[in-house]
This record gives sequence, C-alpha cells and structure tokens, in this order.
Amino acid sequence: MSAPKSSLPNKPLASERVRSADLPVAWIMMLGLIVAVGPLSIDMYLPALPSMADDFGVSTAFMANSVPAYFLGLVFGQLFYGPFSDRVGRVKPLYIGMTLYVIASIICATTNDEYVLFVGRTLQALGACVGAVVTRAAIRDRLTAKQTAKAFSIMILVMGLAPILAPSLGAVFLRFFTWHSIFWFLAAFGTLNLLLTKFFFFETLTEENRNVRPAKEVLSQYWDLLKDRTFSYPAIGGGLLMGAMFVYISSASELIMDTYGVSATHFGWLFGMNAAGFVALTQLNQWLTNRFRILSILRFGAMMQVISAGVLFVIGLFLGTDAWLPLVLVCIFFCIAGLGLTQPNASAIALAFQKRRAGMASALQGSLMFSVGIFGGLLLNLFPVNPVLKIGIAMFSLMSLGCFLIWQIDRNLNLDDAE
Repeated sequence: MSAPKSSLPNKPLASERVRSADLPVAWIMMLGLIVAVGPLSIDMYLPALPSMADDFGVSTAFMANSVPAYFLGLVFGQLFYGPFSDRVGRVKPLYIGMTLYVIASIICATTNDEYVLFVGRTLQALGACVGAVVTRAAIRDRLTAKQTAKAFSIMILVMGLAPILAPSLGAVFLRFFTWHSIFWFLAAFGTLNLLLTKFFFFETLTEENRNVRPAKEVLSQYWDLLKDRTFSYPAIGGGLLMGAMFVYISSASELIMDTYGVSATHFGWLFGMNAAGFVALTQLNQWLTNRFRILSILRFGAMMQVISAGVLFVIGLFLGTDAWLPLVLVCIFFCIAGLGLTQPNASAIALAFQKRRAGMASALQGSLMFSVGIFGGLLLNLFPVNPVLKIGIAMFSLMSLGCFLIWQIDRNLNLDDAE
C-alpha cells in the first residue's frame, strides 16, 4: 500500500532501494515518531512510581517490577512481529500492534489492582514493540549499510526526545492530575501512531523479497540467525550494551528519588540529561560515519561505556550511598551517552547481510536487547548491597560482556558487500 504522492514528495518506489547520498529524512523522522511510543511508555510513568506504590499499598521497589513486566512483552512480541512482517509486509503488523497498545493503555489507566497493571503493561509492550521491529526492517529494505547507520541516528534524534521529555512530562501530569492521566495520554499517542501508519507509512517489502518458508520453520530460522556471526556478534553485543540502560531505567527511581531524595520534577530533568547525551552522540555518529569505519566507531563507544560503568562500580564499592550524587550521575551519563555510538552502528552491522529476513533479524535483535534488560533487573535483586553498588555491578557486568563480543566482530567485514 503506497502513501499519496503529496504526503511524501521525495518518496521513491517501494521496490527501489536508495543508493544515493541523499536520505529520505522526512520519512525517517516519521518512523522515529512511531518508535517513540516505546521510550514514552517506559519513561513517562517513572516519576509516578512512588505515588502509584502509595495508591496500591506496596513499595516503590515492588511497583518498579512493572518495568520488567513491560520488557517481557517486548521480548516475545518482537519475536512474533519479525517473521510476520517478513511474510505479510510491514504495514499490517503496525495496525495490529498499535491497536493492541491503545487497548492496553486504557486497561492501565482504569485499573485499581497492581497485578492487572502488570498484565496491562505487558500487553502494552506486546503492542508497542511492533514499531521498533517494523521501522528497523523498513529502513533495511530501502537503505545501504552506511545509510542505515545514519538513518538510525536521525531516527534516534526524533525518538530520543521521548526519554528526554517523558519524565518531565510525567511530572507535569502528576502535578495537575493523578497517575492515571499518564496512561490516557499514552493511549492517545498510540492513536496518533495509527494515523501516521494510515496516511504516511508505505509498504517497503516487495513481493519478491518476502519470506515464503513455512511458519513452522520460524524457530529454525531464528537459530540460523544466531549461528550467523555477521548477525550474532553485533546483535548480542549491542543488546548487552543497551541492556545496561534498562538496568538504569529499572533502578533510577529507587536510586535517585528514594536514596538521594530528589523530587519528581528534578528526577525528570536528570533523566532527560542522560537521554540528551544519548541523542547528541547519535548525531555525532552521523558525522563520524563519513570519516571512520562503522566497526571502529562501535568499538570506541563500547570502550567508553565499559570504562564509565567500571568507575561507577568502584564508587559503589568504596563509597556506596555516601558518594556525591553528581559523581554518580556523571558515570551514568557516559554509560548512557555512549549508546549513541554503539546502537546505530551495532544495528547497522547486524542487519547488513539479512536481506530476506530483515524483519526476523530486527525482531531477534530487539528481543535479545530486552532479554538482557530482564536479566539485568534480576541482577539488581540478587545483590543485597547499596543501590549505587547494585547498579554498578549490573551495568559493568553487562557492558564488559557486550564489549567483548563487539571486539569479536571480524575487522575485515566489508559492509559494501551487503545487498
């Protein structure tokens, strides 16, 4: 299904792959809006966790389990949408996922039971994750490997506004309304995504490039992907590096608000600063990809993250909660900002050689990422130590392993050979 010509004036035919130096920037930015539903859903309600905990009569740490519940939906939802989009195209899955997301957001907004909320959050994720899968695959359908890295950087510029603004926006909602209003807003944003899909998203997967292998072979196809080192090393390595961010998301409210007594408003500002660093380095990444190899930039970013996480671990080990808050925040800032150099490039390398299974590759990459997020959340609960050391252990462990895998990628890998 093609969008009207007037809505995308520089749109090529769906079957035409962009090879020129020019990128379809307006289209990529629109994809960023679709993907933004994910970070909005994760980050906007974080300042509300203490007040939600009071309403439900539980602790903030218990209510924070709604974050891993969301990640659980992301893991399994992406594994479904990937092969589904490779078979039927990119448009239909968006309609299905966004409709489910709107319904789930309404459930979250109207419930008075914490367990129903957890189920609603999982359903929210099952719907929201379609955006990440389909947009990454659609970009792979149209662009070359180097263009893909630039496109992901542009898309993050748009979707990156969500984690910058979301906590502050959530705090504003809490000032004038109850926490329920946050989920009503998310339902409205999901409706906006349905409208963007209807009027501006066109089909990028041509009939000849669709995966026609039997559905019963899905598991074997995923296994084949994992055995493909051109995919597995950057996908798993990048997922471990990104998973450390989800560790921070799961623990941020407890660490910053409960431990250091920061208000909901100031928490939003601090959270937004980290997201701003992430977005800033994704834009620097566009400039760097014109001058350096994608793999070299990826390795530099991975080292930056590991060193920052290592310093945070040492601070937590020797100072604990007596550590000066700005020092803790600086370490976290560089851990998160470094993702701007690792995520666009790891994704570009992982998808570069996956022409007929781009949807599956995108889905598996995302599922691996959020599986790490769930595992990281479990790590946080395993160590009966101070909150600073707890997050330091989890982030340093995940980032070290991710960096190791990134350095296993064949340095002679030629992305220009990717079709």
